[in-house]
Amino acid sequence: MADRYNSPYHHLGNPYPEWVEFYTKQPDRVPQLVGSPKEMRDVMQFLKAKATSMVPPMEDGITVQNLSYPAADGAQIPLRLYTPSGRTNPGPAIVYIHGGGWTLGDLEGEDLSCRSMCLHADCVVVSMDYRLAPEHQFPIGLEDVWAAVTIENAAHILVDVNCLIIGGSSSGGNMAAVLAHRARDRGICLKGQILRIPSVCHIDVYPPNLNLWSMEELKDAPLLSKRSMELFWSYYNPSNPANPDASPLLRESFAGLAPAYVQIAGMDPLRDEGLAYVDKLQQANVQVKLDVYPGFPHAFGYFPELPSARTLERDLLKAIREMIDRET
Repeated sequence: MADRYNSPYHHLGNPYPEWVEFYTKQPDRVPQLVGSPKEMRDVMQFLKAKATSMVPPMEDGITVQNLSYPAADGAQIPLRLYTPSGRTNPGPAIVYIHGGGWTLGDLEGEDLSCRSMCLHADCVVVSMDYRLAPEHQFPIGLEDVWAAVTIENAAHILVDVNCLIIGGSSSGGNMAAVLAHRARDRGICLKGQILRIPSVCHIDVYPPNLNLWSMEELKDAPLLSKRSMELFWSYYNPSNPANPDASPLLRESFAGLAPAYVQIAGMDPLRDEGLAYVDKLQQANVQVKLDVYPGFPHAFGYFPELPSARTLERDLLKAIREMIDRET
């Protein structure tokens, strides 16, 4: 087997002192995402509840509505709409897709971040739910989100269709990347795409020439490990792992995609595939802003007491404002 340190980004995986101190003092705060779907959902619930309890609620300046929308097969899918208070005319909007390995997560898990985006970036946020694997395998969740992207133009939710951003974290970032390609192919002009710690390629079909060694190098990383991704992909279960709707890194063309903002964690097994995706965007002359957080694991934003978790959120808000203000 090739040297496990062949990754040109190996240095990004060295644990940052801030993380080492936190993890040493509170190892129980950082469980591993392994096991059955129920076991992993319980872990996600633990992480979500702890993070939510540590952040003051954001109520003022935002109107929140719980709605639903019809999927392609007629199923009703939950949607949560965050609108800046007093908004009467269509404005910028973000369609945001939660993470969780296509298996975990719900609207509550991204509630704080969606409130923050709405309040501090002064935009409508359309938080998407979708049916989860393994009960609903690929491509059901993806198509649920696409149905929402195509119906959310309704005037009653005050969305400016010329200033629409799609984004998500982890597996939500995977879906956002896939749907940015689909939007381009179908003539839908997006203002931008936000890919936070994204998964962009099935681990069984990593292109050998890209040297995506972080999955091996960081196979025992905190929270998300190689085993976690093996389980998540088995639950999502695309029949062809190389299908670009599951592995957008394998798309032939990146030309003409919406401007992208990408966040990568240095101690994340997904690191190298995410950076390879950034390379492909840049090679296609797509505008890209990249923020990398050396020495932090996947989803470290779930630990809001970390100063770097607050930096992660501030960087996101800054990038959104820049994306909205950018001339088309």
